[in-house]
Amino acid sequence: MFDKVAKLAGIFSEALRDAALFLCFNSYSPFVDKSRRAFYKIIIEAHTIEKGLSLPSPKPLFGKDKVRFVMRALSRYDIRHSPVPAHMSLGALEAYLAFHAQAGASDPLLDEISGYLKQWETRLPRPWQGGTRDYRFDGQPAGDLQHLIAGRSSVRTLSPAPLEPARILEAIALAQQAPSQCNRQATRVHTYQDPARIQALLALQGGSRGFADTVGNLFVVSSDICAWGGPGQRNQAYVDGALFAMCLLLACRALGWGACPLNLAIDHKTESAIRRVGGIPAGERLILMIAFGEPAAPQTRVAFSPRRPAAEIATLHA
Repeated sequence: MFDKVAKLAGIFSEALRDAALFLCFNSYSPFVDKSRRAFYKIIIEAHTIEKGLSLPSPKPLFGKDKVRFVMRALSRYDIRHSPVPAHMSLGALEAYLAFHAQAGASDPLLDEISGYLKQWETRLPRPWQGGTRDYRFDGQPAGDLQHLIAGRSSVRTLSPAPLEPARILEAIALAQQAPSQCNRQATRVHTYQDPARIQALLALQGGSRGFADTVGNLFVVSSDICAWGGPGQRNQAYVDGALFAMCLLLACRALGWGACPLNLAIDHKTESAIRRVGGIPAGERLILMIAFGEPAAPQTRVAFSPRRPAAEIATLHA
């Protein structure tokens, strides 16, 4: 009985710490750097313009308030923090103008946007990376992706040799194609190759016994809490982070590496310890670790857990 009460008390304590962390580092918090908060706010609003342009039949002059907000916010934003919101906003505004030019529309707002873009040409020269793009369904045979997904397994026989940083960045860049709510891109990837540091991190995680000493490359995936605000978004960091992590695992598989996800079902004390050892900022929630690297041999054994039949987990509503 005492154990059950202690566990319930522990759940309550951890929930309070979750709330405190979110309150301290969310997008409305005055304790967070204003450039970080502006980064996400501009991206969110610029993405609404992109979404509107991607609809089958966008309404003429849609989102006037959003357009003007983006221009005002971007004018106050310090692009030294990151040029991404500027690229995204200017590209979206340029696409907005192109859409209305093709439709033969005229409005003072369109003239305002045109003048605004000319002002930015000297600060951030074209091409701007935002707006819309054409998409084809026949670019890649479906069988390739099916094979990639079906062939992924957690590999625990890894070579301890460190991988080239350029190749690691290639995997991360592939994973960045993961969907993200309002294109926030709040996921962070901390990569480690120092053996002593990796062993210290894995010891705190506790789920790599039996193969920890062969891990020469380690990801810790986290999410910037500042990207999220309000009670409805309190758990969104985990959703975005998990989507990214799955794409990162598939990217490792596509590059011919072995990879093993390692859960971080931990309390705040352990999470804080991992942050200290890994040099991870306090404003990031930890999602999971991934041990990865070249396979120790061309052929190995992996756990083969049967999956539930799709019909068993699916409810096909009329």
